[in-house]
Amino acid sequence: MVTFKSKASRDVDYHTNVGMQLLKMMGRDTKLPSAMFADDVPEALARLKQALAELAEDDAPEPEQAAPKTPASDDEEKPERVSLKVRAKPLLTLLHKAQEANVGVMWE
Repeated sequence: MVTFKSKASRDVDYHTNVGMQLLKMMGRDTKLPSAMFADDVPEALARLKQALAELAEDDAPEPEQAAPKTPASDDEEKPERVSLKVRAKPLLTLLHKAQEANVGVMWE
């Protein structure tokens, strides 16, 4: 688990693979534990937003490539995969609050 902490917000937990991916998207080292100063938060937030926007563009299916949905029984239905953009929302909130309060963020 990777836990992001800030005095401005509640802790945000991620499975290690997701947490590491988000750290890389922010341009941060994946060393645990680590932290960033308050002055570094705006840049990390901007990088994360940009990376998520680019990711969303890459994941968008072409209209003609979208597979038609076929009826399936309840046993055959698979849960939809939660996108990284959705998973990142709690971290984005934490970073926004840290930026507003001018405090750092740490992760362990």
